Amino acid sequence: MPFDVAAAIEKLAEAVNSGFRYAEESRERQSESEVIKTNKRYRKAIDAAERLIIMMYPTFKPDDEKLEKRFAKALKEFLENN
Repeated sequence: MPFDVAAAIEKLAEAVNSGFRYAEESRERQSESEVIKTNKRYRKAIDAAERLIIMMYPTFKPDDEKLEKRFAKALKEFLENN
């Protein structure tokens, strides 16, 4: 039974490519889970900011009417998009 060097090299190349594909997919999945974890932390931070704003809004008494309107508009926009 003769040893086929070309076939052995081809199989070795396939194995190496398979290993690289696995490593790349593993990195992509890890990155996706990191993005999900980061988004969850952002969501918690936004929810905390919303609670703080709602708690502090009744005590907010600006001297300038223009500032009060800007704050009310920003609060409305924040609540609509959260």
